[in-house]
Amino acid sequence: MADLIEYKVRPVTRYVVTRYEGNGKLGMCGQQGEFDNAETAHAVAYALCRAEHERLGWPVGDERIQYPQLPG
Repeated sequence: MADLIEYKVRPVTRYVVTRYEGNGKLGMCGQQGEFDNAETAHAVAYALCRAEHERLGWPVGDERIQYPQLPG
């Protein structure tokens, strides 16, 4: 038998990449991944957005696709 058992609550910071798709009336959001730091999460989110942008063939600057903002 143990001499001590201790439970603690500890803060954990994670960064989740999400993807939102909507048409002005309805929308849906899904999680694309969870990461330990903001820089990695941003790099993944940017790469996913860029790949989808290229796949869709929308022009550069098209406001229908929003790239992630750099962590501040």
